[in-house]
Amino acid sequence: MTFTYDPKTAAGQVRLLCTDRDPDNEIFSDEEIAVFLDLNGQDVRLAAADALDQIAASQALILKYIEVNGLKTNGQAVANALHQQAESLRAQAAAEAAEDDDYIDIIPGPGSIIAPDSWGMI
Repeated sequence: MTFTYDPKTAAGQVRLLCTDRDPDNEIFSDEEIAVFLDLNGQDVRLAAADALDQIAASQALILKYIEVNGLKTNGQAVANALHQQAESLRAQAAAEAAEDDDYIDIIPGPGSIIAPDSWGMI
């Protein structure tokens, strides 16, 4: 498994966004980053969000809640923060995708008591 970090590439941008930049303490291999990109249609933010979710799951499982000699770790708190960052990246990706749309889909709903035939559905 390989590790490269070049923020000018899609894989490097995923690493930047999910804080996996240290070659001595890598979290994901290049091959794993490529899978995140493949699973998310090459969208860097969505791939990084999935990577953050995976890191969060690992942190929650490994750290849990530990207190030793007055030092406390709370894996769930770390996981929650990572999940929030993942959701922020997903929201950014959705906002960017919405800006790229040239039109808005209007989906008519069923008629209502107030205006039963407003969409010609009844």
